[in-house]
Amino acid sequence: MSVETHRVLIGACGWKHSAWLTDFYEEDLPVEWQLGFYSNEFPVVYVPASDWFDVLNSDDSDAIDMAEWAEDVSGFFRFILEIPPQGLNDEQLFTATLNKAKALGESCLGLVLQLNPTIIDDALLFKKYLDQAKAIAPVCIDKAGNSLTTEIENILVKENISEVWHGGQQGNENLKRGSLAISLVSTDELDMVGLRKVVEVALSASTENCISALCFYGNPPSLEKLRNAEIILNLL
Repeated sequence: MSVETHRVLIGACGWKHSAWLTDFYEEDLPVEWQLGFYSNEFPVVYVPASDWFDVLNSDDSDAIDMAEWAEDVSGFFRFILEIPPQGLNDEQLFTATLNKAKALGESCLGLVLQLNPTIIDDALLFKKYLDQAKAIAPVCIDKAGNSLTTEIENILVKENISEVWHGGQQGNENLKRGSLAISLVSTDELDMVGLRKVVEVALSASTENCISALCFYGNPPSLEKLRNAEIILNLL
C-alpha cells in the first residue's frame, strides 16, 4: 500500500524509546536497526526536535545522517520533522535546518513549524520561512500554545496550511486544510472511546488531496494503542 492510498498513516512520536527495548525491539537487535524494525510495522514516524535538531547546534554536524535514515526504510515509509521555536529565531539556522531535512528526499512527508511569539509578530518573515519550507515538503504549523495574529491566520488560510491537532474538543477545524493533516495525541490517558474519536478525526481530514497522519506520543507511546488505532481505522 502506498502513502497515497493509506486513509490515515498511524505511527509514533519517535522510535527511540527505552521501554520498547523489551516491549517491541528484539533483545539482540542492534540500535542502528531499530528504525528499520519500526518501519516494518508502522508507515510513519513523527520526529521530535529533540531527536534531530540539536545536532545543528553542535560541532559534529554529521552526527545524524538523514540520508541513512531514508536508506534504512522502505520506499513507502515517511518521516515528519518537527522544527522547534528556536529554529525560527535565526535565518541562518533555519536554512541549515531545511538543508538537513532535504537529505530525506521523498521520505519526508512534511515539516512542522512550532511557532513562537517573535515569528508570530513578524508576518513577513513567517511568510518567507513558509515559502522556503514548502519548497522542501508540505508544511503544517503548531501554535505551541501561542495565539496567532490576524496577519498570520490570513497567511495560513491563503496558503492553505493546516494546524497540528493535539486532541480534545477544539482545533480540529483547522486540521482539514492543505495537502497534509497531522494529529499528535498522547496515549497516556486515552481509553478505547477516546482512541476511536481521534481516529475518526484523523480520518475526516483524509481526502484525495490530503494525507492524514495520526502520531502518538507518551511515556512511552503505547504500542497496544497504536495497534488498536489501526484496527479501529480498518473497521471504520
